[in-house]
Amino acid sequence: MCPRTPLLAAVCLSALAFPSLSSAQERGETPELAPVVVTATRQETRANEVLADVTVIGREEIERSAQGTITDLLARQPGIDLPQSGGAGTQSSLFLRGANFNQTKVLVDGIELSAYDGTAAALRFVPLAEVERIEILRGPSSSLYGANTIGGVIQIFTRRGQKGVKADAFAGYGSHDTRQFDAGLSAGDAHWRVRVDANHFATSGISSRKDGINRDGDKDAYHNTGGGLAASFLPAEGHEIGASYRSSQGVVHYDGGPSWPNVTPADGNYDNHEHFEIEQWRLFSRNRILPVWESEISYSEARETRKDYNTFNVPTGSMTRSQTKNRQWTWQNNVDLPLGRALFAIEHLKQSADENPDIDYMGNPIYDHAPEFHNTSVLAGWTANHGNNRWQINLRRDRHSEFGSKTTYGASYGYQFTEALRAHIGYATAFRAPSIVELYRPLWGGNPELKPEEAKNAETGLTWEKGTHRASAIYYHNRVKNLITWSPNANPPAFGTNENVEKALLAGVTLAYQGTFDAWRLSASYDWLNARNESHDANYERLGRRARNKGALALARTWGKFETGAEVVAVGKRFDGNYRKNASDKEVLGGYTLFNLTGSYAFAPDWRLEARLNNLFDKKYETARYYGTEGFTAFIGLRYAPK
Repeated sequence: MCPRTPLLAAVCLSALAFPSLSSAQERGETPELAPVVVTATRQETRANEVLADVTVIGREEIERSAQGTITDLLARQPGIDLPQSGGAGTQSSLFLRGANFNQTKVLVDGIELSAYDGTAAALRFVPLAEVERIEILRGPSSSLYGANTIGGVIQIFTRRGQKGVKADAFAGYGSHDTRQFDAGLSAGDAHWRVRVDANHFATSGISSRKDGINRDGDKDAYHNTGGGLAASFLPAEGHEIGASYRSSQGVVHYDGGPSWPNVTPADGNYDNHEHFEIEQWRLFSRNRILPVWESEISYSEARETRKDYNTFNVPTGSMTRSQTKNRQWTWQNNVDLPLGRALFAIEHLKQSADENPDIDYMGNPIYDHAPEFHNTSVLAGWTANHGNNRWQINLRRDRHSEFGSKTTYGASYGYQFTEALRAHIGYATAFRAPSIVELYRPLWGGNPELKPEEAKNAETGLTWEKGTHRASAIYYHNRVKNLITWSPNANPPAFGTNENVEKALLAGVTLAYQGTFDAWRLSASYDWLNARNESHDANYERLGRRARNKGALALARTWGKFETGAEVVAVGKRFDGNYRKNASDKEVLGGYTLFNLTGSYAFAPDWRLEARLNNLFDKKYETARYYGTEGFTAFIGLRYAPK
């Protein structure tokens, strides 16, 4: 199933031929002790016991990658396409296993990111400096996490306080006047843990529009300043009470899109920019009530505020202020059984949106319905091992204020053939509730008759893991019903209409390998994806901006105090809009290959000089039609990180 493209074929063969650096090795643990994964079961589970396609990106790998933004880091991961409308901080869309950008749930410490349009757009504003690890769970997960998980779940865990007193810091500078400054302080003893973080990222950027004129042709700057505080009290063994608060704020400049009559200045001479502020806070209490029963209750809020100065506001000379808020209660119970472990949980989520002004530039209301949703859910699960057999069963019931009740389920079975070789099969259902914008915002095609999207996914996988080597092959077949699509209109007042189509197919294969050979580290991955609209019309569409073929290959070596690395990322041809067989303009986005280099020098026990060269050969390419991407860039930084 490897493609004809030589580079992608090489990556594919590497993934098949070489049995990956285990996540444990990446995180500095002994190879025999697999890392703990939380997202796949909502309980702490060893990675080699998980019956799902999961990637864990630890802190050491984050630092080694030397990436400036979280979107840059995720774009290189298996199963992910991440097109972006310009440089750092600009609008991005995350497609996990080909699912739409609003069909993947993004959590930060269990808190769902908030966005008025139903997407996890605020992901691009999460500072990498605050991230301890990232877990990517591929595949429908509504039986664990409710709506909006047709593609899967990405959960970000931020850094926490540890025993002792320890400080860390980083400062760097690079192309496009890019500056990054991070600092953190951790302290703790047997009963108290505290961590404080502060960070700043800024760049003069590139022009978002490739063909922009006047201000649409100038550089679009981005800056993000944030910080956080996390504290916990451990009064006795098995008990922890904690709180966390994180915020970031800044400005991102961007360029206008297609011109609309009487709306957008034709000369591209308006400075589009957006002020954003993201806040999250959480309170929790985790308690070992009985030797076999652990209970955790938490309350969290996520708020996103944006002030958008764009071309649509030119006639009124004003700006649009939007604010969304997620408020969530969760009570989760983990119970050890004679065979395996049970999960019982209750959740309540309230989502609200507010926009000012409350009328659009045509004088019409922004929303024609109160922009607020409620969802209450109960869920249960059972995960167990017996001999060479493993299984996971989950069931969830959601009651949504707009769509009534919905039941989802998932079941997986695995078998350990040998000490190193195991296989799994699974089947799961999922759904996505239409967002407030899709339902009730007329200007953007609001359609109150929309139905929830539904998915049924079957997958099978084979994993070989021995020592510091791990290879996996996953096949998935996900059918989506009532897929919501947006059809543009030629003129205002409404720019388009949201509609349900009959069905879509998301099927593919992911091959991955990581491993170490003495001082060498090798990783490779290859994705083949068939993402298409399968409505009754024989003129089927390939879903836009998803590559059918994608591969990555990375090789690194330690030379005493030096470490060097080389990376190749290859992405096949895509289509910006949904491809139709008989379309006159297929809006082709050509394939591309990027070569990157990294290096570091540990000149003192706790000090390291780091450097990264991205797009070494200055490849010109697009991830979104008409929007620019960075050419060759260089970045160098100094890190203080005591062991």
